[in-house]
Amino acid sequence: MRVFVEAYPEKISAVEFLDNDWTMLVKGQRFYYANGRFLPERVRDKWEDYLPYDFYTYPWAGTIRQRQAAYKYPVYSVGSSFLFDALYNMPSEDDSWELQEKYSFLGVKLLIHPEIKPLLDRVANLIRRAAQTDSSINEWIAELQTGVANYGWSWRSIANTSRRSNHSYGTAIDLLPKDMKGRKTYWQWDSDATTTQDFYLPPEAVIKAFEDNGFIWGGNWDLIDTMHFEYRPEILLLNNFPVFF
Repeated sequence: MRVFVEAYPEKISAVEFLDNDWTMLVKGQRFYYANGRFLPERVRDKWEDYLPYDFYTYPWAGTIRQRQAAYKYPVYSVGSSFLFDALYNMPSEDDSWELQEKYSFLGVKLLIHPEIKPLLDRVANLIRRAAQTDSSINEWIAELQTGVANYGWSWRSIANTSRRSNHSYGTAIDLLPKDMKGRKTYWQWDSDATTTQDFYLPPEAVIKAFEDNGFIWGGNWDLIDTMHFEYRPEILLLNNFPVFF
C-alpha cells in the first residue's frame, strides 16, 4: 500500500491499520486490503467474490518451456475494477468516454486519459533525443507513423477476466506499424511464437523511455504483447525500477 502512495501521491494517502485490516484512502474513499482484493468498504465482506491482485515480477524471466505452459494455462494479473475506477473516476463506459482526449504521440493519433498526456510528452521527448544518435529509432518512428490501427482508449475487459483493461481508462496504448512484415506482437494471435525474436520489437531506448515514466511494456510479460504500454508505476516500483515522477 505504501508503494501505491508513492506511485499515485496525489490520489492515494493515509495508509492505516483499521478494522483489523490495512486500508488506504483513494481520492477520499477508503479501500481495504481485504485478503489482497483492494475493495471499498461496501463490498469488503464479500471479498471471496473477487480475485486478488497479482503484483507480478517485471520483467518476466522464465524459460521457453515455462512460456509455453503460460500460453496453455494463462494466469492474468487480475483483481476487481474498483481500485482503478476510483483512481480515474470511471465507473462506467460513458464516464470514461467523456474524459478522453485526442492526442498525437510521435505523429500517431490516439485517445487517452488527460492525466497521462504530460507523461507521454516526456516519453516522446526522450525518444526524439535518443533518435539523434540512433538511426534505428528514426526507422521505428517512421514505420510507426504508417500504422492505421493504433489504439489508446477502448472500453473492454482483460482477456478471460471480468476486470477492465487499462485501455478502458485511456492509460494504455498499442503501437503498431501498418505492415508487420511477418513479425508477431500478441501471444493469443500467435501462440506458437515463444521468444521475443519472433516479435515486433521497439528499440530498447523506446522501452526505457516508457519505463522511466511509469509505463510497463507488454513485451516483458510471460504472455507477450509487444505493441502494448500501460501506466502502472506501482508494478515498476515493486520491482525496484526508478520511476521519475
